[in-house]
Amino acid sequence: MSDDEKRDTSVFEIAMAVIGVVGAVGGLFSGMGAGPEMKTMKAPGKDGRIFRKAFESDPKGYFQNLRKK
Repeated sequence: MSDDEKRDTSVFEIAMAVIGVVGAVGGLFSGMGAGPEMKTMKAPGKDGRIFRKAFESDPKGYFQNLRKK
């Protein structure tokens, strides 16, 4: 492989890494303006948070799945 090919490959790899980081950061911030329907709550019986709407739609199923794990 020539020096030019090596340089082109490394530039491509760096560009892909930068795109990946930008995408990840964008994904983190995309939910910030989601509105009131995306509220979270402490997950009952676990550490962490879950979407309140998902829990309220099926609390019985949540606790059944919690015991299975």
